[in-house]
Amino acid sequence: MKNPSPARCRILSTAFTLVELLVVVAVIAVLASLLLPALARGREKATVAAVKVELLQVGLALEMYASEHEGRVPPVRENCNSDLVLHWCQLPVELADLGYLPRGPQGGLAARYEDKFHRGHTYKYAAPGPVILNNTPGGQHRMWVPSDFPANASTNGAWHLTNSTAPVKWAVWSLGPKPDSEKSQSARAPLPQSTWYRRTGDSGVIARWATRDGTQFSTP
Repeated sequence: MKNPSPARCRILSTAFTLVELLVVVAVIAVLASLLLPALARGREKATVAAVKVELLQVGLALEMYASEHEGRVPPVRENCNSDLVLHWCQLPVELADLGYLPRGPQGGLAARYEDKFHRGHTYKYAAPGPVILNNTPGGQHRMWVPSDFPANASTNGAWHLTNSTAPVKWAVWSLGPKPDSEKSQSARAPLPQSTWYRRTGDSGVIARWATRDGTQFSTP
């Protein structure tokens, strides 16, 4: 039998075996498993940064509205209707009607400024004072304010019903990366630090608020 030609030997010596291919695939899988969490964390950080920029824009819109309405801010909206009950504390329709924010096409998104972590819903808005309940005046909206506001680190505090006596003028917030979490859905959110988003992988709200004189603050 003839010996293989030199060219044939070179082809055989450079070919991958099945074991070598499996090793390469395994190495790629390990590298991917290490990189994907880092990519996810980077994506979350970028979204958080974008949310803070948009909340700043909403805050500026609210202050412009207040400056043109004798210091008053828009009422809070609540709904008990089955199709809108999930759109509690949506961004004020007034900001869209007057051109401060883009106008949306449907109920719950009348002001089309979606929470980047809760698509299909606007960022949340609240202020002590009047409530529009199912499109009619419905009493007063209450907000829980820590006793050391605006630092908001205290676990002590009180509920406030009227804008004229509450230390907070308004608050806007995102429900954060885990919108259904206990922290994000807390009835006391968004002012207490115990409800805030802190780091990647965490739950909690990303918020911005103003004192009665219009000075604005943000979660870290």
